[in-house]
Amino acid sequence: MAKSTNAEMEHRVSTVYGLFIKSYSRFEILQYAAEQWGVSERTADIYMQRARLLIQKDSEIERPEWLAAAIARLVKYEQKAGRDENLQVAIKALETQAKLLRFDMN
Repeated sequence: MAKSTNAEMEHRVSTVYGLFIKSYSRFEILQYAAEQWGVSERTADIYMQRARLLIQKDSEIERPEWLAAAIARLVKYEQKAGRDENLQVAIKALETQAKLLRFDMN
């Protein structure tokens, strides 16, 4: 089998990252990699190692950065729920934003 390109490697590492997030075991990832990409156990282990490094980097995010990203997602949820006239979800998203920002809603 030909050596994968950098773009293919990045895509595969990203896919393995997603599989880790979905709680796939090493065995399941090895099986997936063999079936989908035809790679050896050693190559799949390299993908897993690189995916773990990405997970570690994501875990190092500082609280203010995480909070800003969470609020941004909640604002999008609130907007979509409002457009879809799903007021319960819109209200819950707003309440969650207020809770994260420590606003008193009483």
